[in-house]
Amino acid sequence: MMGYLNIDKCRITELSEPDKIKKINISSETLSQEEIDKYVSDQLDLDQSFKADPSIKQVKVNDCVNFSIQKYEGDKKIFSSDDEYLCIDEKDESVVAKSLIGSMKGDTIEASENFEGCDYRYVMTVKNIGKMVTPELSDDYVKQNLNADSVSDYLKNLEKSLNNDNESASILRAQNDILEDYIGKCKFDLDKEQVTEYSKSIVNSYVNEAYLYNKDLKTYYTEDLHMSEKQFFDNCYKQGEDYIKKILVVGAVAEKEKYSVDEEELLKAFELEKHPSDEAYTYMEYQFLTSDVTAPYIIKQ
Repeated sequence: MMGYLNIDKCRITELSEPDKIKKINISSETLSQEEIDKYVSDQLDLDQSFKADPSIKQVKVNDCVNFSIQKYEGDKKIFSSDDEYLCIDEKDESVVAKSLIGSMKGDTIEASENFEGCDYRYVMTVKNIGKMVTPELSDDYVKQNLNADSVSDYLKNLEKSLNNDNESASILRAQNDILEDYIGKCKFDLDKEQVTEYSKSIVNSYVNEAYLYNKDLKTYYTEDLHMSEKQFFDNCYKQGEDYIKKILVVGAVAEKEKYSVDEEELLKAFELEKHPSDEAYTYMEYQFLTSDVTAPYIIKQ
């Protein structure tokens, strides 16, 4: 793992004794019907579609607006979209929502704001006004969109899947807590330059995440993550540092306890029929060993 990450100057210098690591209880409680219903509702909401309503002449609260938008920082365009949708909520205090209220189809509106010392300007053109329509959960809908023969089959499979996901998520959280406990009780010698270099990959992951929202990185970490520039980059460095420490802990414990990975078992666990690339296989080995290293501290109730 360290080789693929190009990290050769980071070491674990002292490993905690196993009996000093806390054990974590995880429950196997099934999801309630309310939680399942909420999941279904959320999924249907994600499949909402915009329906223009010609009878609506002017944007008001609770309407949905289809509009184009350009965002400028000073004279520099930092964001542009020809097809944005916004449902106007009475609690929405954003300058975009406030500016759209009262406008009519075809209107072009300009607005501006100062956020954390930066001047932003918005140019928006209203294309349509209407409502967002949520699909109905029906046999036809699940056949076309959810790979099930009926609503009852879909709900049965969904309940099983969500309960499995819930248990898997509990295990992952427990694994993370155990490794964090190990990190706090071990000693490390980390090369700051290599940690910084690796942390750039974390910054790039946020760049890609911002791109999915049609935003530049600065806009994303200020508006969505609510971080200053220093907070954002400090956070990326801390994530990189923690990840490297976890790899070192897993490697050290696996070596001490003589844990090994059986290839056939590993491929079966990841539902693979043949050996993937060496890099992918190494990452799979790390996940497999993480499970072995943390298993003695996870108690399933």
